[in-house]
Amino acid sequence: MLKRILLLVAETASSYAARDYAFRLAKQCGAEVAGLAGIDLYAVDVRMPGTLSAISFKAKLDEELKAQASQARQRLRAGFEQQCRDAGVAGDWLSFEGRMADEGDMAETLHLAAETCDLLISGHDTMFRGELFETRSEMVSKLLMISPRPVVICPEELSKSGDILVAYDGSMPAMRALQLFVLLGIGADRRIQVTSIDEDRNVAERRVEGAAKYLRSHGLEVSVAPVTTSVHPAEVLRIQIAQCETATMVMGAYGNRGLREMLFGSTTNPIVENPPCPLFLYR
Repeated sequence: MLKRILLLVAETASSYAARDYAFRLAKQCGAEVAGLAGIDLYAVDVRMPGTLSAISFKAKLDEELKAQASQARQRLRAGFEQQCRDAGVAGDWLSFEGRMADEGDMAETLHLAAETCDLLISGHDTMFRGELFETRSEMVSKLLMISPRPVVICPEELSKSGDILVAYDGSMPAMRALQLFVLLGIGADRRIQVTSIDEDRNVAERRVEGAAKYLRSHGLEVSVAPVTTSVHPAEVLRIQIAQCETATMVMGAYGNRGLREMLFGSTTNPIVENPPCPLFLYR
């Protein structure tokens, strides 16, 4: 069962949606939420010519930027702790300071933060920079590659529905994602639909029935929706999500070319870049 959630905290619309999603799950499962924010020193490291006057100005500017980032982190903490009290959710606060451009630093930070948590939740444009507004970065893709836990990526708005869509292709990542989704108890008392998209009807039907049998063995209510089409799966999934007002979609690396390509250049990528609903993902 879900006991502890790691929430990446920032000041973007999708980060606020991620916070609301985390609080909903925490109330549903009786879990604690740990908020994580920090300062990316690479982001505030100003590069300037190496003259004495430039070096002096750079040092002063660096200090100002770090101070602004530190103030933002303090503001995030105060807001998070107040929101936990308002929502009646047990909360914990974590923070860090490092260079997130270095994947080794980022992996270590997330591993240390995630080792006591069951699930990581983030907005699709959340970044570790201490800035008010930030564009979507490669952080989401890196999170999916290095996180030791399942990741939920949130859009800017959440559906009021509680329905779950499982996009299932029978791959190892899809099987792992489905198992962890079930074991964490997120689908309890929710309507769940399993879909599989393939040009071969028999393949799509076999996949959805296999996933549905697994879900039903855990006492979950399931319907199936095999889809036979040559349309790109990302487009089909968006239509299904819109029609059902899906609250969460569960998926692994949907496709047949391996996880890295799924995350950086195929079906999962357009869904993750602009998620139509919260995405429960695991590699």
